[in-house]
Amino acid sequence: MLKKYIFIIGFISIFSNAQEFTLKKTPEEKIREKELKEENDYLKFQNHFFKALQQKAKEDYVKAIESLEECNQIYPDNVAVNFEFSKNYLQLKNYENAVFFGKEVLKKKPTNIAVLEHLKNVYKKQRDFDNAIKIQQKIIVLKPNKSSELIQLYLINKQRDKAKNYFLELESKGVVINYESYYRRILFPKVKKPKATKKIVETANTIENLQILFSKNNQYKTLKKLLEQELKQQKFELLAIDSNKGLALFPAQPFLYVVSGKSANKLGKYATALETLEIGLDFIIDNPKLEKEFYMQIYQAYIGLKNPTKAIIYLEKAKKIK
Repeated sequence: MLKKYIFIIGFISIFSNAQEFTLKKTPEEKIREKELKEENDYLKFQNHFFKALQQKAKEDYVKAIESLEECNQIYPDNVAVNFEFSKNYLQLKNYENAVFFGKEVLKKKPTNIAVLEHLKNVYKKQRDFDNAIKIQQKIIVLKPNKSSELIQLYLINKQRDKAKNYFLELESKGVVINYESYYRRILFPKVKKPKATKKIVETANTIENLQILFSKNNQYKTLKKLLEQELKQQKFELLAIDSNKGLALFPAQPFLYVVSGKSANKLGKYATALETLEIGLDFIIDNPKLEKEFYMQIYQAYIGLKNPTKAIIYLEKAKKIK
């Protein structure tokens, strides 16, 4: 019996030594094992990242974020992943996370124009124009040809004097100002001699009555009623004048851009229409009906400019909106 126990103990000892020997890896094997793991991680990362891009293309932003979370488990704080996080959160209108991840990317890519433009757009969607202006100022240092948008941001932020001064500064330096005619029209409107004051009948929503009332109160609701009447009666010359007055006072109201663009189209001023409509698109938030009208008016402008290729793009965009 004793011999049997000695044999078993000896066998276990031999087996343990053998196992220890077989588990021991050479330095080369360890290096290769590490390389295989790295390759495997990289392939998994690429697979999840590609899925995230596919889901974003399908407008399934929640699933895209789930795939990005998988990427983040493999390579934490990856710049490309954080940028995609920010883009997807923006589409979900989760602006807090969109800003957070945008800032994380900016820490590592402080001079990347695409990142700066994206973060500026997030701030614009939040209506945080103070921060949007700060980002635009950084963009201009890197890309002076992008100076023009700062004028618009000043206008929206109710800093009209800064918008004027900056426009004049760019003009004096000979810098090309995108949408120059639009900004000149809004910042330096031609002053007409006031007509003799007439008595206002408060309940009468006639064009003349609303024009007088608006000249007195400068209220957006009065202006909107006026423009709706001019549109209804197809008074497109009046619509062009009064909508431009409105844009000078209320540069963040998308309705003003679309009626101004429509009036310009009707008057055959297609380049003016396109200029105004392109600027106005930035101010649409959760208004599919108005967005569709913008696309239709841009379509009409491109048709008038004899550019059917571009026109079709916007017609298709309009058709996608139910």
